[in-house]
Amino acid sequence: MKVCSIETTNTSEKILSHIEKIRSEEPFIIILSSFDWIKQSLENISELLIQNQQTEALHAIDTLKEECISMFAVPDTDEANTCATKADITARIDHFVHLAKSHSEASCQQETDIRTTGGYLSAILCTAYLKYKGMNASLLDASEFIQLNEEQIPDINSTNIQTESGKIYVMPSNVYRNESGEATYLIDMCTDLYALYVAIAFQAKELFLIMPTQGLHCLDNEKNELCLTYEEAGHMLITDDIHIAHSTLLSAREKQISIRLISDNQANFPAIYIDEEKKKHDIKAITVRKDINYLRMSPLGTIPSSQVSTQALGILVNNLVPIYLLTSSSTNISVAIRVYDIFWNKILNELSRFAKVTVEKNVTAISILGEFDWNISKVEARIIDLLKDIPILMISYGSDNQSISVVVREKDTQEVLRILSKYLSGVEPNPQSLTFAPYEDHSTWFV
Repeated sequence: MKVCSIETTNTSEKILSHIEKIRSEEPFIIILSSFDWIKQSLENISELLIQNQQTEALHAIDTLKEECISMFAVPDTDEANTCATKADITARIDHFVHLAKSHSEASCQQETDIRTTGGYLSAILCTAYLKYKGMNASLLDASEFIQLNEEQIPDINSTNIQTESGKIYVMPSNVYRNESGEATYLIDMCTDLYALYVAIAFQAKELFLIMPTQGLHCLDNEKNELCLTYEEAGHMLITDDIHIAHSTLLSAREKQISIRLISDNQANFPAIYIDEEKKKHDIKAITVRKDINYLRMSPLGTIPSSQVSTQALGILVNNLVPIYLLTSSSTNISVAIRVYDIFWNKILNELSRFAKVTVEKNVTAISILGEFDWNISKVEARIIDLLKDIPILMISYGSDNQSISVVVREKDTQEVLRILSKYLSGVEPNPQSLTFAPYEDHSTWFV
């Protein structure tokens, strides 16, 4: 059994291209979020109904039906498939209209109805398209087998569905059956975590997550797969380079389900394979975060030295300041953080009561991610030697020996990237391959 969650793909054709790359003779479950164009249409209909603009709402409803049904106005379409699809589309939209009319104002329930209906419509269209393409596909109604337990998470022990070899099952994401027996949307759960629960329920050994990837690059153009352990992937969650829930990683590791992350917007980017296997002497990636701030705090002696670190961290946490790196010595505490300008004066005033504070804005944190089983001090010494001509504001390594990080001034970022990339890959990198896309403040380069 394979389970695949597709987060943002908006066409059945694109879904088919993903299926053709990863399907096998095993039963195959596709979990779809609502297509954006369907969700936007439903939002428009709901808003018109709430505002009692009946004529405009009816026109929008007919337009949505026509847009959905027109996808099958092609020669040689199976008539039975088309009729069944039209009936399913009409029934789902009519049911949504009935629900929307019962709302006197916008609400969380309205958003739930939109997502539920959008998911079903997307799954119906995708199923019909796969059948048209000659595939053995059918709609899998999640509300028939997924309920929530007492902890308000999917009850993974309730699944009792027989699956056929080679068949493709399409289901809407985050749908479950509520206490009234109706299909509704689990709005507070990430789609990747929901997909993992489905994978657990069907005893799948691998979960495919197809989603957009931003800020990911690969220095080796020959690679078609990148391997990470769960811990390494967890480090990348901290830098926002992999957009899956931490609870998804924890549960996948506990249940021994591998995760294969496939980019939906970078056709040539390798798949990222996450599992328990560890590869020693293997540097995996360089992660970079720009536009952050460096603070060095030297105790003034107004409070006991043992309390300085606790007080400083408390101030940063209370002001909701993200802390990316922290180092300390007997005389200084240094942090790499991100602070919005409007909060600077307040934070500095509070810290200045017990420490002399030195600030550098516009610095960059650069981390090397991998499996280090040699003496960490030697690695640190090698990094310092490589970067001997560049001022290093901070250097830090994780307690699990899986990352080494340095903080440098932003003007030195590209040179540090070039030096480390050449050292780790053994090849002088193309300067254009080390550039940031517009508006990117963090990126990862896989080695």
